[in-house]
Amino acid sequence: MLKKAILLLICFSCFLTYSQKNQSDLTTWFSDSEIADLNLIADFLQEEICRNSDRDQFANCITISLPDLLSLGYIQENISWRKQQKLYAKISDSTFYKIWSFYDTRYEMKPKPEYIYKSIGFSGNTTFIKFVKALAESNPGMEGYGKQLEGHGTFGFIGQQIFVMGHNPDKIDLNNRGVQFLLAIEILTANDREQRDKKVKRLEKRYLRKRNRGLKQKK
Repeated sequence: MLKKAILLLICFSCFLTYSQKNQSDLTTWFSDSEIADLNLIADFLQEEICRNSDRDQFANCITISLPDLLSLGYIQENISWRKQQKLYAKISDSTFYKIWSFYDTRYEMKPKPEYIYKSIGFSGNTTFIKFVKALAESNPGMEGYGKQLEGHGTFGFIGQQIFVMGHNPDKIDLNNRGVQFLLAIEILTANDREQRDKKVKRLEKRYLRKRNRGLKQKK
């Protein structure tokens, strides 16, 4: 009994040390309230994709879903835009704008005037960039991610990361809560871009119809 008790104590101590280190890593870059908001974001993604809220199951569920997550159609079908908007209302403005910002995006409709709409993207926050670069130190599959984020100034590298996770899972640790945060942010950003302005989708469909008609007439 004494040996079992000692083993349990050692295991608990190891778990506590790991949890404290993980928490300490996050508090380097985020306040306690921001971490709470980031947990809401990651939990929301898990609930939508995995249909459960057990954080211990995040890595396993996402690993199974990786091939599907390469499809924007799958993301749109499985992540409720209405619920995502409600999620935004739950997190603080300081957290939101540390991650995201809005930009004017132009949709060309030649010969008609262009359509300008609001599109979500990376805020450009330098602390967030440092956080991403720090993640890469223990996740070699993310090497260069921070520099891309810094250089391009926008999210949009989700396909690259999912490919690495699927083919080289040892290079990105899906059990790392910071990685989970970043993955959730990337996926929700992609969903936001697809669903925020419905007029853009209508214009795209109209353009494709016209183009297809033109191709048929040439034949």
